[in-house]
Amino acid sequence: MASKADRAGTYAQRLLENDYVQENILRAADSLRAAYRRASKRRVEPTRDEKFRGQVRDAALSLREAASALQTGRRKPKRKKGRRLAIVLGIGIAGAAVALAANEELRNRILGGTRSPTESSALASEDREPQVAAVT
Repeated sequence: MASKADRAGTYAQRLLENDYVQENILRAADSLRAAYRRASKRRVEPTRDEKFRGQVRDAALSLREAASALQTGRRKPKRKKGRRLAIVLGIGIAGAAVALAANEELRNRILGGTRSPTESSALASEDREPQVAAVT
């Protein structure tokens, strides 16, 4: 009898300390609450309603995950920030490469490309300020 009490105490302690178990139980309760609200509508037949069945399925999966985590003491998996950062950087580099490939002016400005003689003379004439004669 003492072994059952010890196990119950261990499970109670894990339940109080393990945020992952608590999150899964709350998620299951929310899914069941939403399924109940949907089933209580008179125009919805729960046996044929896909959304209702999905909500009940989500609740069952959350409860199963909570029970498994409670038994094994498993905690919430930590997020891997490095993988997300690598993906974001990869997308940014790919976007920059596409922008450089598509826009010749941007490519010349960033990579310091050469300009054709007609572009150089046109830019040089635009850069000069008009000379205004001073009136005395």
